[in-house]
Amino acid sequence: MIEYHETVVVGGGFGGICAAHGLLEEDRGDFVILERAGELGGVWRDNRYPNAACDVPAHFYSLSFAPNPTWTRSYAPWDEILAYLNKVADDLGIRDRIRFNTTLVSASWEEPAGVWHLRTAEGASLSCRFLVMASGSLSTPRVPDLPGRETFRGDVIHTAEWDERVSLEGQRVVVVCASASAAQVLPYAVDVAESVLAVIRTPPYVMPKDEQFYDDEAQARFRDEPERMAAIRLDAEHSFNVEAETQAVMDEAQLAKIEGQWRDYLESEIADAGLRDLLTPSYRFGCRRPVLSSTFYPALADRRTTVWSAGISSMTATGVVTEDGREWDADVVVLATGFTATDMYAGIEFRGESARSLKADAWREAPHAYKGTVVAGFPNLFLVTGPHTQASGSIVAVIEAQMNMIMEYIRLVDESGAVSVQPSQRAQQSFNDWVDSAMADSVWEAGACHSWYRLGMAGKVVTKWPGSLASFQKMTSTVDLGDLVLKFRRLGAPALVAPSVVDAPVAGEAGTLVELP
Repeated sequence: MIEYHETVVVGGGFGGICAAHGLLEEDRGDFVILERAGELGGVWRDNRYPNAACDVPAHFYSLSFAPNPTWTRSYAPWDEILAYLNKVADDLGIRDRIRFNTTLVSASWEEPAGVWHLRTAEGASLSCRFLVMASGSLSTPRVPDLPGRETFRGDVIHTAEWDERVSLEGQRVVVVCASASAAQVLPYAVDVAESVLAVIRTPPYVMPKDEQFYDDEAQARFRDEPERMAAIRLDAEHSFNVEAETQAVMDEAQLAKIEGQWRDYLESEIADAGLRDLLTPSYRFGCRRPVLSSTFYPALADRRTTVWSAGISSMTATGVVTEDGREWDADVVVLATGFTATDMYAGIEFRGESARSLKADAWREAPHAYKGTVVAGFPNLFLVTGPHTQASGSIVAVIEAQMNMIMEYIRLVDESGAVSVQPSQRAQQSFNDWVDSAMADSVWEAGACHSWYRLGMAGKVVTKWPGSLASFQKMTSTVDLGDLVLKFRRLGAPALVAPSVVDAPVAGEAGTLVELP
């Protein structure tokens, strides 16, 4: 007999833990979490490179139902975030619900039974009524295909696959890319390595980090006066919202002001005019994710660091070769090249109604969804941090906003007596037409840059939300009944509007009711 659960959650990071909390709050205890690794933690389990830390204030980068008074600094390091996630999971009592070392490879919808049939790489089969994909968009490392890599006698390591057995001390180190992870690991490398080559094809905007440290006394105050944590959270959220609104409408005056602040910081840290030119972005602020660091520029200006703007084209037995033909001998090559964020749910085959493929059919041109969360033709499938959900600020707040909406949808299915819920094709198309229109006028589309927000780094923007976190939260806070399709097993099913959402605004007609055979 195939194992059945009402809900299966995929992913044991912030998304999976938040989903578990939402289900438990609704007394929906029949769920399991599939986690491909041997421990929970998501991106903070994987990113263990030196100096790894979050660039969002810790009290904002926390689950609202689990504030943490024990952060030791305003920008938490990876190990504290990992410990926090483990504590939250233990406080919720969900560890025994997590299937570790279990990788989902396929999910097929069966109608009219109204269940998802799941298959794992380990050979297990499960079925469920609701499938919540919470595996995260930054979970598959982007690893460049470098000819000759197999001949290299040193170590090649991606920041998201850090091997603690590899030491940078006294080594000749190459750091590829200028991402947030590069800005953290490179200063460490400069401190301990013999020499460092920084390969920066596309320089980021770098702003100084105003780091604060919380000693035992400060932590005690947070514990005794939790409103202090709430105030820090609200202040950070407001700052991100203001910045995002500036970027969403290409506010020229505000962008110029921020770019002027960046220029002042660059000139205060980099004395060499040639290096300043190399580190000057050719696009508008915010088009790519800015870097927050007070140590990156000083490390790049250090005498032990060489900065090249040509990308790596190949590797030899002794080092790397750049696109302009220069060679550099190296012992360790660090790939700070980020993730394949636009290749969502890599390695998983989804088959919805009529065996239609999510990726080959529905997403043939580009990933898209209704409100970033549900997809027409794929009933009871919920995507956490799906297309167009990367709102500036804390991704944790995005996840919570989505989970609140997901729980409303699940509640709607139950209280209406339906088998499943999905958006109508019309509503999904209308929503994505609006997203495309809004994105066209934003810095993320019009800012003239390549970024991980885009397909192939240069194509359509598919990960970013075209506005602020506040606007995303407002959008997900409403259940627009007229946009949904509910399917029932028989005629005479209960009315569409359930008590829990009776006051929600209704878009257009009163929704679509379909009777299954």
